Amino acid sequence: MLDVELLQRLPYSDHLLHLVKRCEEWLPRSLTGRAVLVGTVAGVAVYLVTKKRYKLPPGPRGWPLLGNILEFRETTIFDKLTEWQTKYGPIITLNLGPVSAVTLNRIDVVLEALVKRQADFAGRPQSYSSDLFSDGGRSISLGDYSPTWKLHRKLATKALKHYMTGNRLELALERSLSKGIQLLKEKKGPFNPHAIISLIVFNIINNICYNETCEINDTYFKRMANVLDTASNGVGNGFLEDIFPPLRLCPTKKMRVMIQLVEDFFGCQREGLRKHKQTLSQGTIRDFCDALLVAQEEAREEEDPALMAQMSDRHIIQTLGDIFAAGMDTSRFTLLWTLLYLAMHPDTQAKVHQEIDKALGARLFPKVSDRSSLPFTEAVLHESMRLNTVVPLGVPHTTLCDTHIGNYEIPKGTMVLINHYALHHDPEQWRDPEVFRPERFLDQTGKMAPKPESWLPFSAGRRVCLGESVAKPELHLLLAGIMRHFKISLPPGTKLNFEQRGGSFVNIPNDYEITVEARM
Repeated sequence: MLDVELLQRLPYSDHLLHLVKRCEEWLPRSLTGRAVLVGTVAGVAVYLVTKKRYKLPPGPRGWPLLGNILEFRETTIFDKLTEWQTKYGPIITLNLGPVSAVTLNRIDVVLEALVKRQADFAGRPQSYSSDLFSDGGRSISLGDYSPTWKLHRKLATKALKHYMTGNRLELALERSLSKGIQLLKEKKGPFNPHAIISLIVFNIINNICYNETCEINDTYFKRMANVLDTASNGVGNGFLEDIFPPLRLCPTKKMRVMIQLVEDFFGCQREGLRKHKQTLSQGTIRDFCDALLVAQEEAREEEDPALMAQMSDRHIIQTLGDIFAAGMDTSRFTLLWTLLYLAMHPDTQAKVHQEIDKALGARLFPKVSDRSSLPFTEAVLHESMRLNTVVPLGVPHTTLCDTHIGNYEIPKGTMVLINHYALHHDPEQWRDPEVFRPERFLDQTGKMAPKPESWLPFSAGRRVCLGESVAKPELHLLLAGIMRHFKISLPPGTKLNFEQRGGSFVNIPNDYEITVEARM
């Protein structure tokens, strides 16, 4: 029982007695109910007292439930993080609604996470959107780190090596460039190069995956280009459904559109796989799809049967989707940025022409063996990728255990974002970082210098881009092939808009026009 006389002697006794009586009215009547209540309160108190406290990185305070998302209404996450770095340092805690993330904005802390502690940071955050887009995590790029994922990546890597033997890439490049160059030669006056560059890159990827090429008016190309264009422009700063779960019951229009796009996209991959399974010939590898099927069959005899039982056609479809979507968007947007910079810098373009003409002689198309003779052309690409990284925040990581970076502790399950934009514009790593200067990637002899530490468009560590070994030669030779045939200029009076499209996760150049002059 309460000591009423004691309460009456305390200051504000009337208020205290009133409060106590109200509390007694709310308490359960039975002893069992009161015991449960006391036990619950005690349990919560013990949890709060014993809960592990982490020394988290600093960051801006956000609003309850919303976190910092309101600060990205008129800017991108990577721009804001680069701005905040001067106040909070290179490691910043960010709140995206109720989801906390740690962002890494300088090369030393990025390498500590992705290379030195790569096993700790090898996970992928599993969100509502990533689950939808990856068929429940069956994608190599979006799937979480696990024994099944490791086997999946091993098979895909083996398939890429199968495909890259011989001259398959060179043949695909020549087939694709032939169609694109003919279309460019037909252009009279200023035009937007987006559709033709998209077709050139699409045909490269389509050749790699399915050994097929398309014309610019083909329904299949138009359908896939529309899917990828709409998806790239629609990602923005992410999806509210990932932050506010109740919205999943009634998705936003943006999410409904994305769900339909994903279904259309993977419907094409399913059809491509179906055809290849029907026409696969023993001992013949026509393309990457064949190579995946062969690698899968070989693994049935070499790998753990329990793991192989989890590897299905759905994993192959996701792998084809990874190569197709990532390869298509990163390559075409990189080429569009690069052509724009060459049109803006005719002196640089003249050096590219001189190098290509000397390396190729009388040949119309470059070969893989020409790459070592085209260092300046490669440096132009590297500088374009530095200035306008197509995926500025990369693909998010997540920690697989409690770990740390620098002096800060990072709990298990924390989302980690790599600010590639900040790495590529760090004035401590790059002299005049906003200036287009390809020579910064060359040594004193004019050859490619060792890769600068802070140039990281393909990421690093266990989640390094699967397609890097294909993307580098593909982009290098595509650019050389286009510049072999054309001089590119901006129409007189052009006013360029360098404000990117695509939001925080995809850096898409705004539409622009060029004129082309045939060189051969």
